[in-house]
Amino acid sequence: MSQNTWGLRNPGLVMATSGNNEVKEFTGMWRLQPDADLVKFTETLSREVPIWGGPGKTFSEATTMLGLIRTARWFVARTQDFDGYTLFFISQFDGSLDKYFDDFVLNGKENLLKIWGQCVGCPSGADATARDVVAYIARGQIKTLACYDVAPSLSIGQIYKAADWYDKALQFQRAVARGDGKLEDKVDAFFAELAKPYHPVRSAAMIDTDVAREWQYEDVREAVEGAKEPQVA
Repeated sequence: MSQNTWGLRNPGLVMATSGNNEVKEFTGMWRLQPDADLVKFTETLSREVPIWGGPGKTFSEATTMLGLIRTARWFVARTQDFDGYTLFFISQFDGSLDKYFDDFVLNGKENLLKIWGQCVGCPSGADATARDVVAYIARGQIKTLACYDVAPSLSIGQIYKAADWYDKALQFQRAVARGDGKLEDKVDAFFAELAKPYHPVRSAAMIDTDVAREWQYEDVREAVEGAKEPQVA
């Protein structure tokens, strides 16, 4: 699918250095329904759900399997654009925007609706598909002013491989330092370990399950500007 097909109006920011890899970003916003269930929202991300990683995988474990997403976050706030509250989503990832949204479809309609189904205008009828929901997500795109990535020249796979080789080199160093056995055997064993596939670095997801009860962002204006919002009669 092209960017226009997905409804994207902006290519997003691209972070790159002299390396071969690039990091892209997507930021979007959608109006929450007045009766949005944020408890269900947080449960979707915190409990085990049968998504693209297969049954029994947690959100972070399944996301790691994609080898694409570097970071993602959701938050809720008030804006002048919508009445009530707005859901924001921010993500940084390797690869193209096309690939990112293609992979988003792998969530499946049911799991996508557990989050974006809480928003006004999200396709949710019997005839709606996961691709329809993802197209809705893409239409919520807004521009990002600035973003940062620690190593955009390194892909997620390269980062995993570097961590894997470092761990194996450390084990080899300790084996040599012990002074037992033949050095040649240890060198052979070290190269044999290097030839084995790397394992992904363990990822993590933090979910605030109290978000539905702690509306801590309602007093931001007062905290920052020292003034309360005017009360509507």
